[in-house]
Amino acid sequence: MHRLLILPLLACALALPAAEGKGQARLGAVLGRQVIDAGHVLEVRAVVGQPGQILVRWGDVDNAFVKDSKPAPFAWGGSASGERARLVSVVRFEDGSKGRSDKGNHGAKRQDRLTSDGYAGDVSWQTRTTGHWDGVVVAAASGSTLNIVSGPASLAVAVP
Repeated sequence: MHRLLILPLLACALALPAAEGKGQARLGAVLGRQVIDAGHVLEVRAVVGQPGQILVRWGDVDNAFVKDSKPAPFAWGGSASGERARLVSVVRFEDGSKGRSDKGNHGAKRQDRLTSDGYAGDVSWQTRTTGHWDGVVVAAASGSTLNIVSGPASLAVAVP
Protein backbone atom coordinates (compact mmCIF):
# COMPACT_ATOMS: atom_id res chain seq x y z
CA MET A 1 0.00 0.00 0.00
CA HIS A 2 2.78 2.43 0.88
CA ARG A 3 4.48 1.85 -2.47
CA LEU A 4 1.28 2.79 -4.28
CA LEU A 5 1.21 6.16 -2.53
CA ILE A 6 4.86 7.07 -3.13
CA LEU A 7 4.62 7.64 -6.89
CA PRO A 8 1.58 10.01 -6.80
CA LEU A 9 3.08 11.94 -3.88
CA LEU A 10 6.41 12.24 -5.67
CA ALA A 11 4.67 13.49 -8.84
CA CYS A 12 2.78 16.13 -6.82
CA ALA A 13 5.95 17.28 -5.08
CA LEU A 14 7.71 17.76 -8.43
CA ALA A 15 4.76 19.54 -10.06
CA LEU A 16 4.11 22.02 -7.22
CA PRO A 17 7.11 24.35 -7.77
CA ALA A 18 6.35 24.53 -11.51
CA ALA A 19 2.71 25.45 -10.86
CA GLU A 20 3.62 28.13 -8.28
CA GLY A 21 5.86 29.94 -10.77
CA LYS A 22 3.21 30.25 -13.51
CA GLY A 23 2.00 33.77 -14.18
CA GLN A 24 4.64 35.30 -11.90
CA ALA A 25 8.11 36.57 -12.65
CA ARG A 26 10.69 34.45 -10.86
CA LEU A 27 13.30 36.50 -9.09
CA GLY A 28 16.98 35.96 -9.63
CA ALA A 29 20.08 37.43 -8.08
CA VAL A 30 20.10 40.71 -6.21
CA LEU A 31 21.92 43.17 -8.49
CA GLY A 32 21.88 46.07 -6.04
CA ARG A 33 20.37 47.05 -2.71
CA GLN A 34 20.37 50.19 -0.59
CA VAL A 35 18.86 50.23 2.90
CA ILE A 36 17.58 53.63 4.02
CA ASP A 37 16.38 52.47 7.45
CA ALA A 38 14.39 49.59 8.93
CA GLY A 39 11.56 49.04 6.46
CA HIS A 40 12.73 51.35 3.65
CA VAL A 41 14.81 49.61 0.99
CA LEU A 42 15.57 50.08 -2.72
CA GLU A 43 16.34 46.70 -4.33
CA VAL A 44 17.13 45.62 -7.88
CA ARG A 45 16.84 41.95 -8.90
CA ALA A 46 17.24 39.99 -12.11
CA VAL A 47 14.16 38.28 -13.57
CA VAL A 48 14.93 34.58 -14.20
CA GLY A 49 14.65 33.51 -17.85
CA GLN A 50 14.22 37.07 -19.14
CA PRO A 51 17.61 38.46 -20.21
CA GLY A 52 17.70 42.23 -19.95
CA GLN A 53 14.73 42.41 -17.55
CA ILE A 54 15.05 43.49 -13.94
CA LEU A 55 12.67 44.17 -11.08
CA VAL A 56 13.20 47.49 -9.32
CA ARG A 57 11.29 47.57 -6.03
CA TRP A 58 11.20 49.96 -3.12
CA GLY A 59 9.55 50.16 0.28
CA ASP A 60 9.20 47.45 2.92
CA VAL A 61 10.71 44.66 0.79
CA ASP A 62 11.84 42.70 3.86
CA ASN A 63 8.49 42.93 5.72
CA ALA A 64 10.32 44.74 8.53
CA PHE A 65 7.34 46.74 9.76
CA VAL A 66 5.22 45.10 12.43
CA LYS A 67 1.82 44.33 10.93
CA ASP A 68 -0.02 46.12 13.76
CA SER A 69 1.96 49.35 13.35
CA LYS A 70 1.03 52.21 11.02
CA PRO A 71 4.25 53.54 9.52
CA ALA A 72 4.23 57.03 8.05
CA PRO A 73 3.90 57.25 4.25
CA PHE A 74 7.29 57.38 2.51
CA ALA A 75 7.72 59.09 -0.89
CA TRP A 76 9.56 57.11 -3.57
CA GLY A 77 9.44 59.33 -6.65
CA GLY A 78 12.18 58.19 -8.99
CA SER A 79 13.38 56.81 -12.28
CA ALA A 80 15.38 54.09 -14.03
CA SER A 81 17.36 55.25 -17.02
CA GLY A 82 19.72 53.53 -19.38
CA GLU A 83 20.30 52.27 -22.90
CA ARG A 84 16.93 51.26 -24.43
CA ALA A 85 15.26 51.25 -20.98
CA ARG A 86 11.52 50.66 -21.24
CA LEU A 87 8.71 49.60 -18.96
CA VAL A 88 7.61 45.96 -18.99
CA SER A 89 5.07 46.19 -16.14
CA VAL A 90 4.22 47.91 -12.87
CA VAL A 91 4.10 45.79 -9.72
CA ARG A 92 1.87 46.47 -6.72
CA PHE A 93 0.96 50.05 -7.66
CA GLU A 94 -2.22 51.13 -5.90
CA ASP A 95 -4.86 52.71 -8.11
CA GLY A 96 -5.44 56.27 -6.91
CA SER A 97 -9.17 55.94 -7.51
CA LYS A 98 -9.32 53.05 -5.02
CA GLY A 99 -6.80 54.38 -2.49
CA ARG A 100 -7.67 55.23 1.09
CA SER A 101 -7.40 58.76 2.39
CA ASP A 102 -4.15 59.66 4.10
CA LYS A 103 -4.83 62.03 7.01
CA GLY A 104 -1.30 63.42 6.82
CA ASN A 105 -1.90 64.60 3.27
CA HIS A 106 -5.11 66.65 3.71
CA GLY A 107 -7.28 63.66 2.75
CA ALA A 108 -5.67 63.22 -0.70
CA LYS A 109 -5.95 59.75 -2.22
CA ARG A 110 -2.89 57.62 -2.96
CA GLN A 111 -1.63 58.18 -6.46
CA ASP A 112 0.95 55.55 -7.41
CA ARG A 113 1.57 56.31 -11.06
CA LEU A 114 4.07 56.28 -13.87
CA THR A 115 5.31 59.63 -15.10
CA SER A 116 7.26 58.14 -18.04
CA ASP A 117 7.25 54.64 -19.54
CA GLY A 118 10.50 54.47 -21.44
CA TYR A 119 10.51 57.34 -23.89
CA ALA A 120 14.17 58.20 -24.54
CA GLY A 121 15.36 55.42 -22.22
CA ASP A 122 13.76 56.65 -19.00
CA VAL A 123 11.05 55.03 -16.85
CA SER A 124 9.87 57.24 -13.99
CA TRP A 125 7.27 57.03 -11.24
CA GLN A 126 5.65 58.73 -8.25
CA THR A 127 4.65 56.37 -5.43
CA ARG A 128 4.32 56.27 -1.68
CA THR A 129 4.62 53.23 0.54
CA THR A 130 3.74 52.49 4.13
CA GLY A 131 4.00 48.84 5.21
CA HIS A 132 4.37 47.41 1.70
CA TRP A 133 6.48 47.77 -1.44
CA ASP A 134 5.95 48.95 -5.02
CA GLY A 135 8.01 48.26 -8.11
CA VAL A 136 8.48 48.14 -11.85
CA VAL A 137 9.90 45.55 -14.23
CA VAL A 138 12.20 47.31 -16.67
CA ALA A 139 13.92 45.96 -19.77
CA ALA A 140 17.20 47.47 -20.97
CA ALA A 141 20.09 46.50 -23.23
CA SER A 142 21.96 43.52 -21.78
CA GLY A 143 25.41 44.53 -20.57
CA SER A 144 24.45 48.20 -20.21
CA THR A 145 24.23 50.14 -16.96
CA LEU A 146 20.84 51.07 -15.50
CA ASN A 147 20.86 54.11 -13.22
CA ILE A 148 18.11 54.05 -10.61
CA VAL A 149 17.05 56.84 -8.27
CA SER A 150 14.06 56.41 -5.97
CA GLY A 151 13.33 58.52 -2.93
CA PRO A 152 16.64 59.20 -1.17
CA ALA A 153 18.30 56.06 -2.62
CA SER A 154 20.29 55.57 -5.81
CA LEU A 155 21.98 52.60 -7.48
CA ALA A 156 23.78 51.83 -10.74
CA VAL A 157 23.56 48.18 -11.85
CA ALA A 158 24.77 46.12 -14.79
CA VAL A 159 21.85 44.70 -16.77
CA PRO A 160 22.20 40.90 -17.17
